Amino acid sequence: MGTNGRTGRRRKRKKNGNYHRKYGRAIQDSEYIALLKWAKQNGICFGNLRPAYFPQTGRGLMTCKKLASGDLVISVPEHMLITTKTVEQSEIGKLLIKLQLMSLLSTNQMLCVFILYEKYRGESSFWHPYISTLPRSFNTPAYFNEEELGALPSCMHQQCETQITTVCESYEELKGFLEHSTSILDKKFLDSLTFDEFRWAWFVVNTRSVYKADEVDTLHVGMATRHTENTYALAPVLDLLNHTDIAEVNAGFNQGSSSYEIHTLTAYNKGMQVFINYGPRDNRKLLMEYGFILPKNLHNTVTFSRDQVYSVVMPEISGISKKKREIIAANQLEKDLCCSEGNGLSWSVLVLLKILAMNEEEFKRYWQRTLTGELVGGVIESRVLQWRQCLIQRALEPYEEADKGDINCLKSDGQLSVNMDLALQLRIQEKQILTNALELLKIS
Repeated sequence: MGTNGRTGRRRKRKKNGNYHRKYGRAIQDSEYIALLKWAKQNGICFGNLRPAYFPQTGRGLMTCKKLASGDLVISVPEHMLITTKTVEQSEIGKLLIKLQLMSLLSTNQMLCVFILYEKYRGESSFWHPYISTLPRSFNTPAYFNEEELGALPSCMHQQCETQITTVCESYEELKGFLEHSTSILDKKFLDSLTFDEFRWAWFVVNTRSVYKADEVDTLHVGMATRHTENTYALAPVLDLLNHTDIAEVNAGFNQGSSSYEIHTLTAYNKGMQVFINYGPRDNRKLLMEYGFILPKNLHNTVTFSRDQVYSVVMPEISGISKKKREIIAANQLEKDLCCSEGNGLSWSVLVLLKILAMNEEEFKRYWQRTLTGELVGGVIESRVLQWRQCLIQRALEPYEEADKGDINCLKSDGQLSVNMDLALQLRIQEKQILTNALELLKIS
């Protein structure tokens, strides 16, 4: 066949790189073969999806046939979802009930104990084929060392400390509950409950849980603080699907079929990776919650604190009147203070700055016009433009300062760790958002 035929087109795709970006290489590891066999035997329907390796995302699920909008991608029956109900009916759950500990544990702690106990049981566990394919570690900030944490945008440091503290406190609380239970619980299992093991289980649950509600988009919405309802679930095979910001899906628990189902609203060709969508999360949130970032993310923003905005304004104004404060509060202008890649400074920032730039007479005349985006006079607009530039320039300073220390981020072999690379890529992306926004202002 000539070069314009199927073989020729395939060669051309490989040559220009699109083939490698879009299409995966099937994973033939025995663990994954066992997982799919076990899943199929127990009623998980995954059609023609197969685990595969993709250069840009790593492990994911590839479709072996063309998928159209509306097609069912995967269905996990209720008995194959790991929920608090699963825990309560399990061997470890019955022991926890006997110890009267169930009501004391959070949903997260319950699921963590279950995962760790089933992991401890090894091949004797029904869930072994699933647990053996779970990631061995994660790239969330709780896994970062001090240098890697320091490379993150400085405004994330408090969030990272909170995450680490939350995991540590949850572990210490759990150990406190269990430490006097050696007469009932397996001592070897209790000895295996190290902080590292608990941290691993914590992020298995936090990064891979779905919300088991009825037929709504409920993918990866976070964990409850205390055990209240049988709503959070780990879903074998389904959790191999990766996130992208452009995928469209319908996801939720179908009461009719008693299964958690995902239908794609995005079409896929044979060999392509099938994605889900966690919702509008920027890369900061993706890194904090899941341990990855997207090369390009529609939802990427750089967030400003209220203090950052007011620090630019307050030296130049005499104060903020009661009426201004009321309008600011009524229109929630101190929320969504951010800068995005496509739009620059948010509507909230622009309107807040305009209101603060007005004297009381101007405010009475123009405040309503500011809410609709109308121009409110050259002097005010000029003042606001200066403040916008100052706000962005100040926000850029810590990024530029951090850049000076990047040479120290390399390991002894000259390579970056995965965590360090994530931190630097996130910082580069956010710096670029601010730089682009500043350039837009200069042009205007």
